Amino acid sequence: MEVLVTGGAGYIGSHVALGLIDLGYKVTVTDDLSTGNENLIPAKSEFLNCNINDSEKIESLLKAKKFLALMHFAGFVEVEESVSNPEKYFENNTTNSIKLFDLCLQNGLSNIIFSSTATVYGNPTHNGLVSETDDIRPINPYGESKVRTEHYLQQFDSSKIKYIILRYFNVAGADPKMRSGLIKKIRPI
Repeated sequence: MEVLVTGGAGYIGSHVALGLIDLGYKVTVTDDLSTGNENLIPAKSEFLNCNINDSEKIESLLKAKKFLALMHFAGFVEVEESVSNPEKYFENNTTNSIKLFDLCLQNGLSNIIFSSTATVYGNPTHNGLVSETDDIRPINPYGESKVRTEHYLQQFDSSKIKYIILRYFNVAGADPKMRSGLIKKIRPI
């Protein structure tokens, strides 16, 4: 069984790819390395260097392999940058994701796990724990880009697509075997 992991050179995607390999799955990683790091790509995975908007490469990959699922972690994640350049986030995190999902569905891949964010909740108005049933109120373009992508998945009938949406709060830590961890590109000031 093989799983397609987009953004597999990133912090979360690389951890997931390693976990899948440890469980005996074959893994294909796609990443354009714009924010990911090639050193995080598991050696036992197959790697395709491309952005998820490269329809030709993605479709060729989908036609060549029979994937059990898509685990979609590719995306821009800097809240501050999303405020100064919202269109970049809507294009990459929403429009490109929708194109990817459409290509997957057209090629028979209908099991999707989408990496969203707890940022979709904005600033909760209560003092208790946040629940997945709480209101969605993103307060920045990053959160809004993820909400729009979630809404796209949620429109489908469950007979056409099976999806899971993950909304993380604070992700931290390194792989227990020290194979992966946070590697961040420093931008010049």
